[in-house]
Amino acid sequence: MEIKDKIVLSSGKLFFKYGIRNITMDAIAEDLGISKRTIYENFKDKDELLTYCLEANTLEQNKIVDEILNNSENLIEALIKIIKHNVNTLKLIPVFSFDIQKYYSELFEVKIKKNRKRNLTRISDILNRGIQEKIFRSEINVEIVALLILEQFKMMGNQEIFPENKFSKVEIFENIAINFIRGLATNEGLIMLEKYNS
Repeated sequence: MEIKDKIVLSSGKLFFKYGIRNITMDAIAEDLGISKRTIYENFKDKDELLTYCLEANTLEQNKIVDEILNNSENLIEALIKIIKHNVNTLKLIPVFSFDIQKYYSELFEVKIKKNRKRNLTRISDILNRGIQEKIFRSEINVEIVALLILEQFKMMGNQEIFPENKFSKVEIFENIAINFIRGLATNEGLIMLEKYNS
């Protein structure tokens, strides 16, 4: 593994575990056993390093989701596994989640915009698969529903709608995800949801 990749891997783990503001370039250098100068030879500043970490994490999360989708008996089972995976992830990164939305909001917005097309395609594919498996209602407008899902998840970070001191990210995420599935599901889909979500 090249040094640049090692820096991204190590700093990503530290950012997600302890939050972005709590981790300095000195802490990353110490964790890797390298000089701070080596980090700055590969990344101009902490923002650039964080950008690389976010992209690496996105690729890793997409890989996990693909594996779940490809190795589940049906879409409902896959979606419940994905929800549980995301819930576990959110529980592990509360400080990071707060930091990036409050102190690195511009970077967070850039990440959302960059991944928007990819996320819309993924959600649309999931919806179409659900329709084919007769788990989701066939009359739904896939394009509209995909946009609605994406916008609802985007709202999770809006402090005016969901104040941090009142709602946890886990609670918000679960309510969005489970209720959206219920709203889209056929009778068969609802039966399967009860089975896998019990």
